[in-house]
Amino acid sequence: MGTNFSIGEMSKLHNISVQTLRHYDKIGLLKPSYINEKSRYRYYSAKHFVILDLIKQCKAMGLSLEEIKGLIENYTSFDSILNIISKQKEMIDNKIKELSTVKNNISFLEERIKKSLEEGIDEVFIKYSDERRFIKYNNTKRYTEEFEINLSKTLVDMEQKYSSSNKELAFAISYEDIKKYEKLIYNNMLISVGEGIRNYHENLITLPKGEYITLNFDDDYKDTSKYYKKIIEYIDKNNIEVIGDFYEIYIMTRVGNDGKERSLGQIQILKNI
Repeated sequence: MGTNFSIGEMSKLHNISVQTLRHYDKIGLLKPSYINEKSRYRYYSAKHFVILDLIKQCKAMGLSLEEIKGLIENYTSFDSILNIISKQKEMIDNKIKELSTVKNNISFLEERIKKSLEEGIDEVFIKYSDERRFIKYNNTKRYTEEFEINLSKTLVDMEQKYSSSNKELAFAISYEDIKKYEKLIYNNMLISVGEGIRNYHENLITLPKGEYITLNFDDDYKDTSKYYKKIIEYIDKNNIEVIGDFYEIYIMTRVGNDGKERSLGQIQILKNI
């Protein structure tokens, strides 16, 4: 008769808790060689070492205990082993893609924040921007509960239809209305999209490349009117001709410990060459 190992010895030898070994016994994953009828102690043989190592390897691969149990029951079948490995590779590949997307989103946000801080807050300057593409939505009732609900629906719609990441929320504001009436009128809500969107999408608009009169702000989104006045003063003072609407682009929104909401964003309007 070979050497038997108590459950405590197995626990120490394999760095696994006694409770876990008892659970494995309970679900039929790793049954002991025998159980002492008087003491109810569980005893294991050396062959369990191999099985326990296999369980650890499978858990490291992300297999569930039920999947591991099925694999052990068919351990002599290479087809079963290869099938499990193939499924796990597919799962890992999908996880890598998800993590890569998350990393890209974080890097994109980090870059946008750093760039805004480098450019300066509450300062007007001229900035070159490449061509950008947005999907237009007619959700213009700012500062209302209806707007917030529609915004959430819009973002979900974007995720489902276009699987778009690194999305930026923007609003088109009439330059002429601000000049004439000193009033901010939001014409359209815009969500940025990548190159995968078809050029003939009915709601696709393109912001042309060129030099933009720009101002970065970090404030309550309800208090942005003063920044438009500052940009217009800069335009008038420097006799600059502009084209089209203002674009109010949001980078990130946060809520402080005082409960007040602040948004880091950017206001731009295209300079005529």
